[in-house]
Amino acid sequence: MKITGYVFDSETKNGIIGANIIITKDVQFNDLFQTGAATGLDGQFVTSRLPIGKYKVTFRNMGYKEKVEYVDISKTSGALELNVFLTSAAVQIEEVIVRDTKETEEIISAVDISPKMLNMLPSLSGEIDVFKSLQLLPGVKVASEMSSGIYVRGGSPDQNLTLVDGTMLYNPSHLGNIASTFNTYALNDVKLIKGAFPAEYGGRLSSVLDVKLREGTNEREKGVIGIGTIMSHATLEGPITAKLTYIVSSRIMYYDQLQEIFQKESVTPRNNFFDMSTKLNYKFSKEQNIAINFMYNKDNIYSPPVNLGFDYKTNWSNMNLSANWLTMNENSYILRSNLSFIKYKFTSSLNDLTNSIESDYFSSSDLQDISVKQDVDLTISDEFTIKSGYEFIFHKYQLVNWVVYHSVLETSPDHFENHNSFEIAYFLQSQWQPFGFLNTNFGVRIYKFSNLSDVKFEPRLSMSIAFSDNFLLKGAYAEAHQFLHLILRNDIRMPTDLWYPSTGKIKPSFSRQSVAGFDIYFDKKIYLFSVEAYYKDFENIYEFRDMPYYSVKNPIENNFTKGIGEAYGVEFFLNKRAGKISGWLGYTISWTKRLFTELNAGKIFPPQYDRLHDISFVMTYEIMKNLSLGITWSYSTGSGMTMPTGKYYFTNSEIDGIENQNVNYSSRNEYNLPDYHKMDLNIKYSTTMFSLPTDFFINIYNLYNQSNAFAQYIAYDFDAKKNEFDYTSTPKLNQITLMPFFPTFGFAVKF
Repeated sequence: MKITGYVFDSETKNGIIGANIIITKDVQFNDLFQTGAATGLDGQFVTSRLPIGKYKVTFRNMGYKEKVEYVDISKTSGALELNVFLTSAAVQIEEVIVRDTKETEEIISAVDISPKMLNMLPSLSGEIDVFKSLQLLPGVKVASEMSSGIYVRGGSPDQNLTLVDGTMLYNPSHLGNIASTFNTYALNDVKLIKGAFPAEYGGRLSSVLDVKLREGTNEREKGVIGIGTIMSHATLEGPITAKLTYIVSSRIMYYDQLQEIFQKESVTPRNNFFDMSTKLNYKFSKEQNIAINFMYNKDNIYSPPVNLGFDYKTNWSNMNLSANWLTMNENSYILRSNLSFIKYKFTSSLNDLTNSIESDYFSSSDLQDISVKQDVDLTISDEFTIKSGYEFIFHKYQLVNWVVYHSVLETSPDHFENHNSFEIAYFLQSQWQPFGFLNTNFGVRIYKFSNLSDVKFEPRLSMSIAFSDNFLLKGAYAEAHQFLHLILRNDIRMPTDLWYPSTGKIKPSFSRQSVAGFDIYFDKKIYLFSVEAYYKDFENIYEFRDMPYYSVKNPIENNFTKGIGEAYGVEFFLNKRAGKISGWLGYTISWTKRLFTELNAGKIFPPQYDRLHDISFVMTYEIMKNLSLGITWSYSTGSGMTMPTGKYYFTNSEIDGIENQNVNYSSRNEYNLPDYHKMDLNIKYSTTMFSLPTDFFINIYNLYNQSNAFAQYIAYDFDAKKNEFDYTSTPKLNQITLMPFFPTFGFAVKF
């Protein structure tokens, strides 16, 4: 007979993902291990078949109190149902746990982050921000404080696959990574796979961010409201019927309104955003469940009223609507079906006010997808599981890219490029543990893209060996293709995202990834020391040509040039996982290189986001039961830019005799901005106000007011009488700093 059931959170009544179930039998007063299992989606688990007898079943999960049940199995067929509720354990504070099953790694380079474990880290709103926490892990970088994405092990933001309950999200960040688009109170689990991911994931080259949202509680109506100086949020959840629950979460940021009052003369960009997510969950039975998800966010970044010589504005929006159907039975069979509609729009414009159009820019990417996918899990035995599935996506793209800006470009269909395409994929992977110390994952993913005649095959494999309880050796290899490209202007510091699909001329990007490393646990596994080395090479990556030609009759793709690249490095991670003081220290040394025959005179150059050294320090301290302190500090070498190095004058006496001014530039991204470093601090106090749990917070962003360079540019004196710049004056190197010392405070009330 098998044992099947669910493991729930006793407070929220939501299923717990990744809980361990250990089944033992009393033999001569000793617990003899029989079998084990781990909960999956919605907290469901199924054990292997057990003979007749009496057993002890232990349920464990990080952050929860252990629970023990005793069962008596009297027959060999069928299944025994066992549902348990685990209570949070306040004594455990473990921020990041490297994922493992039994004694071996299940997924290489994977990090699971529980929102409950991160509630002491700094954030602008006082709300837990998982996305900011990801940026503090080794191998994860941001190009700047205003960039709209993360760079994982040398891959650009478009090479990261972000899934929310199985549905793809194009841009998971607000305001260039100041906050994530996920309201943390709606999160259930977050998993980051930094490289060489299994065959079940595809369509991207570098990494996977797999986010699971909570179901609304079926206990009673409850919620939380948070009010802060620049951002506020609210979450409401509860039962609609006995089988139907809901959760609604929303946030709004109004920083630009405060800037108009307190920072009128500041050159800091003005910004605001709004987001919301809704999830309806209906349980037909214990074997079938359907969830409807809706997500929407809107971001705006625009130039201050100070005369910089140019105006800019950037805005983007995500809209995702999806349905997830889960079916399972007692024979270890789990079928997941997903139908989703995705709409993403990004626009960026730069308008030069010096009567020159050399720096003007406008781009718009309007992307719409319809996706259908299914996958099935089948447990053959304790040692062997199979997962298989397919995915079909229809893409509809409407794109604009121009060297000048005019409002007509945003509305005139004469300037739009339209592209329709589809992709279909099938995968098969197996998880096999032939011995207790060895864990393997083998798989393959097969792709077909509508604009290409051939089929793409992607082998995936990983292996880990546990030499002891405290030492684990691991390695992985993966190949991946990507049919969507994010093309950026190298000569403009502002976000210039242009999403462009593969066509008959624009080939899919391709990467090969290799990862190797080890984990060492010590002091009763309170400490973890991890080292991982990686190598990744890229083919068919695209950038703009140095001198693009813009015309209604000239397709955008004619302005692209193709190149190759590679990225490699070593990541060191020391993590204290329990106690009143916990946290981690991470260090990465890495190199990223690009080679384009038509760029930089055919010489190798680094991308803007390449940084040789990257250090992150995270510490949380539980001062007392209701008072906590969180500190983060990050350092990295400066990012690259292409900058003017001088100017010269040339007179062509044979033509017009007029003296012309010309500018010399450095090699591509040869100039480095100053090193970046910053410390943030958070103090949180929990109490009860009017019989309601209440958290008060004080956050200080950029504690010691470091003037980090977002961009540097050459400027000239401004002649106020003539209302123009004096280009005969001595040029100066000016710097734009985005976020100075910035304290925020507020409170959140739960009801």
